[in-house]
Amino acid sequence: MRIRLTLLFLSFLLVLPALAQRTQPPATSSPRQIDGVVRLEGRPAPAGILVMLDYAASSDSAPYASGELGRTMTDSGGRFRFSLASLSSTGAQRPLFAISVHYSGFKDAVQVVDMSSVPHASANLDLHRDASKDQPAVPPGGPGATVSVRQPASSEAAEALRKGQQLLMEKHDVKGSIESFKKAVKLDPQFAPALLLLGAAYIQLRAWQDAQSAFEKAAKLEPANPQALLGLGVVLNAEQDFSGAEKTLEHSLQLNPKSAEAQYELGKCFWGMGKWQEAEPHAAQAIAMNKEFPPAHLLMGNIYLRKRDASSALKEFQEYLRLDPQGPFAQPTRDLVQRLQKAVGQR
Repeated sequence: MRIRLTLLFLSFLLVLPALAQRTQPPATSSPRQIDGVVRLEGRPAPAGILVMLDYAASSDSAPYASGELGRTMTDSGGRFRFSLASLSSTGAQRPLFAISVHYSGFKDAVQVVDMSSVPHASANLDLHRDASKDQPAVPPGGPGATVSVRQPASSEAAEALRKGQQLLMEKHDVKGSIESFKKAVKLDPQFAPALLLLGAAYIQLRAWQDAQSAFEKAAKLEPANPQALLGLGVVLNAEQDFSGAEKTLEHSLQLNPKSAEAQYELGKCFWGMGKWQEAEPHAAQAIAMNKEFPPAHLLMGNIYLRKRDASSALKEFQEYLRLDPQGPFAQPTRDLVQRLQKAVGQR
């Protein structure tokens, strides 16, 4: 299950990180998969929390969470699943996998699982509040109001949310998922995760005003939720409200400085305002956080062109094409690469 929301979610949001190209593993008797549960202070986590999968070098060494191998989101019971059937022979040689969760106001959680001798594994990640850091944007209700840890108000609302997730993430039926998310919101207007998923679905349809409304409502319910602010920033960028996007994305990064998607969107915001010098550090930071994030390389390539550095621009455009060869800007980027290769004397 994957969404293109980072929003983180909701990076998660417009573009999904592409997986590195690998060869297929030897056939096994049954597909490998990892099932898991995320808990907040011992209680099942709400729907919509981003979970990331990466390779791990050793059982006690987890990588920086980038979601290289996959990203998914918790359901209304805090559960998640990763299918490893499509991983390559590289994966067969590296049977250690790291599952990571980051959620604002809580300490990061990571678990390494060893699948060298088993086709299935389980992961249980417990998130605990991080009292060591000041939270400048804590809502009036106090720290407890920053995250909704309750379940939907009724079993009917929970079922509508589950159905919407399935339609959006597994069946790629965006329009069908919207009806289910709208039903969940109607049954429980105070449940922010349903609004986040509704906004993500509207983004895929480029229904910007509807998406903006959903994210604004989610941000009002949970003012310290970085995913809600990221989603809103994505929409404001798309609507070319760059001033509004700048403030929103900066706030999102205050709450979650580790978001490559938010760094990229803020860089894109400055680019849209014609401030490419201010866009550059955010594009560079997005790449440093997640080298497998295609649109960040595209943005950085354009910045290098403005700097009249054709060789560096060419490398960034080539990396974008490697990561996302069928992406929305692949063909014009290929054309540009050909022109740049002639300019710098490459074949």
